[in-house]
Amino acid sequence: MNDLFSIKDDFRIVRLNEADAICLSDHLHNLKNLVLTKEDIYPKIDKWFNRKVISGLKINERSAFIGYLNEKPVVSAVVKRGKKSKFCHLRISDELQDYNLGEIFFCSMALDVRNIAEEIHFTLPESLWEKKKKFFQSFGFHGAVKAGTEFRLSDTELRCSSSFPKFWETVLEKIPKIKNELLMSIQPKYAKKVLDGEKKVEIRRKFSKKWKGCKVSLYSSSPRQSLIGEAIIDNVIIGEPDLIWEKFNSDICGTKEEFDEYAASTKEIYAIVLNDVRAFKLEIPRTQVSHLIKDDLKPPQSYCSLEKNKSWSKAVSIAAFLQENFRNTIVHSQL
Repeated sequence: MNDLFSIKDDFRIVRLNEADAICLSDHLHNLKNLVLTKEDIYPKIDKWFNRKVISGLKINERSAFIGYLNEKPVVSAVVKRGKKSKFCHLRISDELQDYNLGEIFFCSMALDVRNIAEEIHFTLPESLWEKKKKFFQSFGFHGAVKAGTEFRLSDTELRCSSSFPKFWETVLEKIPKIKNELLMSIQPKYAKKVLDGEKKVEIRRKFSKKWKGCKVSLYSSSPRQSLIGEAIIDNVIIGEPDLIWEKFNSDICGTKEEFDEYAASTKEIYAIVLNDVRAFKLEIPRTQVSHLIKDDLKPPQSYCSLEKNKSWSKAVSIAAFLQENFRNTIVHSQL
């Protein structure tokens, strides 16, 4: 299992869609330039890109990804979507060959076809299979057979395939673990205010100062029941309810009556100061992420430690991955 660690370099992944193909975006231009660096090996790769990739993006038959390191395009990937999905192309720049970006992009492509694929396959040169056999086998591709079509000039083409359920099991073990420590449940009417930056303080009857400085995943409770974003716990202050209200009432975003009802019969209460709040582009329902990890996720009560709850830990990692929330991180190769 791989751990992410922060480095000075900024790595991000962008998924291209029909809008990029229609307007011929800069991302599409960068993708094409990376793909065409293999033109000496694939003589007709430019025609393939123009006729298949661009047209496929327009009708959602294909998807594509491009990875940027410090805003320089360094990784390109193309997927043909369908029941028999195909990883058509994956190229990683030479300077990044010692990092686990192959795993990152296999996971990204798997997530992209997770709702439609019954099978995954791809072709590769025999020399690459021999060199990286361990990597492909770790994703469940245990064998390779000679392909029916030769795409390269000087190397035998092999074909690897796997059922998607079998492939998906390996993906779940490889998706990078996001270093969030807590999952916090917030009522929907307050959750929106947290994401909007209006509500800066959460109140809890039980908590701990040890969570100060940690990253917390935010969950909007019933009826939304969705992962909605993340934040940093900037401070944890404990005190008598009246003193906490006096200090933070404008940041709590509730009425005094609501606060008093919640704090009734307790002598001390915790004020959790949230900072650097980041909303997900799209909230991710608990039922959806539960289906993805093949585990029954019970709605969190108030908050829970992700170190102790492995199912939710895996769920928030997938949620962050779906949101492309892995900037400023890169994976060092363990192979």
